[in-house]
Formats: sequence, C-alpha cells, structure tokens
Amino acid sequence: MSNEIFGALHVQTPHDLSKTLDKYACVSIILRGPIDNLEVGFIQRAANEDDRWSGHLAFPGGKKEDTDFSDLGAALRETFEEIGVDLLPEENMGRLNDVQARKQGSLLEFYIRPFVFYTEREFTVKLDPGEVAEFFWMPLNELRNPQRQTTYQFKRGDVHVALPAIFLDREIPLWGLTYMMTQNLLKILEENQLIAAL
Repeated sequence: MSNEIFGALHVQTPHDLSKTLDKYACVSIILRGPIDNLEVGFIQRAANEDDRWSGHLAFPGGKKEDTDFSDLGAALRETFEEIGVDLLPEENMGRLNDVQARKQGSLLEFYIRPFVFYTEREFTVKLDPGEVAEFFWMPLNELRNPQRQTTYQFKRGDVHVALPAIFLDREIPLWGLTYMMTQNLLKILEENQLIAAL
C-alpha cells in the first residue's frame, strides 16, 4: 500500500512557494487503512478566544523553528507536540503542493507545506489541550460523499461569502486551506487510481 501512495505522490513535483515566500508552516496528513478504505486524520483546534481559527478543523502541524533539522522535521515535531504521535521519517510518502495562506480572500506572505504519511501502526493519541480539542479519522470516500458537500459562510466587510466545504459531523465544516490540501490529495489519489473516480 505504501509503495502505491509513494508512487502517486512522486508522479509530479509539488508546487514550491519557498522561492517567493520566507515564512511557512509544515503539516502532517496521516493516512491509514487498506486501499479500498483509506482514512485520513484531522484535528479540531482547541477553543481559544485569541485564535481566529478556534474550533476549526485542520491537520496537525505548525511553524518551522530554527531548531528543526528540515521541513519534514518540523512536521514530525509539531505532530508529536500536538497529538502525541511519533511519526517515523520512513512513513513519509511525499508532499502535496504548497498552499499560500489567505485572510478574508487576500493572500498573505505565508504558506503551508503539507507532508503525507501512511502508517500501519496503532498508536495512542495524547492531545495538547491548549492547541487541540480532538483528533479523529475520516474515510476518504466519506470526504467525497455528495451529501457531505456544503459551504462555509463568513462575512468580508459588508459582503457575505460562501466557500466550498465538507461537513464532518462537527459544528464548523472542513473549509479553507485544509479543504484545499484535502482536495489536492483526493485528486492525486484518484488520478493514480488509488481511489475510485467519481
């Protein structure tokens, strides 16, 4: 299974924003399960009135620190700090396109670099309650379920904006940068026939 995912992620070189932007964060997209029922792990961010993404769905990860030996090292460290899962470098399958951050539709001088992992291990999740309220698995097939497709509404000035989103049984749906990274993953897996075409 890991060979197929590794191959799919190396068919094309991911979009690289490091040549134009200096600030970034690294996140971990963790896959598990058999080929016909792959699951992906999401976090729900902790409730925090100082965090504009409070309660939102995301992938574990965070900003690269000077002490990190690499971008992959940053993803590994942040994942361990947030959910207590010690991913192994050999479980890294590759990465997806870098995604430039946005605020109310405007591009920011910051990007997200997503790394994809596949694990066959069982592990115990230990959340950092200051950052993460929940870690949960979701089947990839459910992410493509038409009944889960929805929109996320927010206000930009005097204008109400509706963005594509996926309802994952939480108050706030999956939307924004995490939605974009998820769609990138699904597209690659479908193009390489690792999930059925819709």
